[in-house]
Amino acid sequence: MSVFCNLFSDFNSLANTDSLLHNIMPMKKFFTTKPEKSQLVEGDITRSILLLAFPLLARAALQSFQAVIDMFWVGKLGSTSIAAVAMGGIVIMALIPLLMGISTGTVAFISRNIASHHYKQANKIATQSLIMALITSFVLVTLGFFVSGPLLQLLQARGEVLILGQTYLKILLLGGVTMALLFIGGAILQGAGDPITPMRIMGIVTILNIILDPFLIFGLLGLPKMGVSGAALATVLAQAVGATLILFIIFKGKSHVHVILKKITVDYHIMWGILKIGIPSSIQFFFRNLMLMVLISIVAGFGTYAIAAYGIVIRLRMLILMPAFALGQTTATLVGHNLGADKKERAARCAWKAAVFDMAIMAFFGLLLFVFSRQIISVFNNDPLVIEEGSRLLKITVPVLPFVALAIILGSAMEGAGETVPPMAITVITLWGIQIPLAIMLSKFFQWGTCGIWWAITISTVVNGSFIFAWFKKGRWKQKKLLHHEFDE
Repeated sequence: MSVFCNLFSDFNSLANTDSLLHNIMPMKKFFTTKPEKSQLVEGDITRSILLLAFPLLARAALQSFQAVIDMFWVGKLGSTSIAAVAMGGIVIMALIPLLMGISTGTVAFISRNIASHHYKQANKIATQSLIMALITSFVLVTLGFFVSGPLLQLLQARGEVLILGQTYLKILLLGGVTMALLFIGGAILQGAGDPITPMRIMGIVTILNIILDPFLIFGLLGLPKMGVSGAALATVLAQAVGATLILFIIFKGKSHVHVILKKITVDYHIMWGILKIGIPSSIQFFFRNLMLMVLISIVAGFGTYAIAAYGIVIRLRMLILMPAFALGQTTATLVGHNLGADKKERAARCAWKAAVFDMAIMAFFGLLLFVFSRQIISVFNNDPLVIEEGSRLLKITVPVLPFVALAIILGSAMEGAGETVPPMAITVITLWGIQIPLAIMLSKFFQWGTCGIWWAITISTVVNGSFIFAWFKKGRWKQKKLLHHEFDE
């Protein structure tokens, strides 16, 4: 408890925002200059967090806003279209856990090598990460394209929801290669301590998506009216532009890493090193996303309105979780850099501060969602049943959002240190040992209906956050060995 008391006193420094930003750097310079590597391992910790968190938060906000805009326009087509897009989004997430693992390993290795001044190794790791992204995306696109229908059927998609969902998925999967390169390219730059470039590129991607959505969905200016297919195509085209830009920057050496195209070779030793760190994260993401598929199949048993409400809340949840994801990525990068610079206690302080910051942010947004739940849901769909169910879901789940902050920030800190097994084990146990059994038992056997599912989510969230907190306090992650000489120069 004393740890939190000390950290809350540090959090008070955020009250004077103008003074804080003045101490960091002028805002214009901040958004046009990459942070120096020394700023991540020296000086005030709050300053170090904000140096990375602001652009990462902007990037996460843009990604989440892109998803919300898609749901906003698709919502104009009706609850069936919303349900199709919601189910399609869950299938996409279920198909990319390996990319998540590659991203985790990439950030951990590159951040350590940059901090210990082994730049050639960082470039080698970036090269192998891009190769792995290409290989993985081709496999996933091929598999996903042929199994999209069966996967949607497993989610209990039927009739028009199944037809629309299949079309939406196939278009997204055809753009899987550019999605993978955009994702892993961002992880490479993040690990190198450069959050500005991915933020700028995601801004371009989001703007393109926003512009293309209404034209392709509703067939404006003589274009064909494509409905949910238009939403998918808009996303693919925007991501293709973003992937092209991020590859140009990496290959031209415009950031802290430089991949030389003519020197690209496959190095299985480095790939395996990345996978050793990334596989537990991949397993965690896989079982988390598989859980979402099982959960939405349970929700589907209560009607299309329940699926639509759940789909809307998932997108809203992603929006309000963006500070947590940004701070989680920030924490992983800072922990990697500080451990690479042999500053273990500073790495821990970075994680605790980021956790407290995000708990406060989550509490604020949770209160807004709780109080204005009906009004917020009605923005996306005016069906009274959808509004009622979505409001009920928000009121049950948002009070425990601070526990989500603990799980994401402290789990990310351990992953940044290369300690990926404990967060994976805790997540899998709480989701599959608590959340799914409770959702079935409360909704079916106790006949609580959808409320039973929402309460299962809430209970498992509290348990997961508490376990991650307890394990992080043990401090074993500080001893994780992840040095440049694991790979031959």
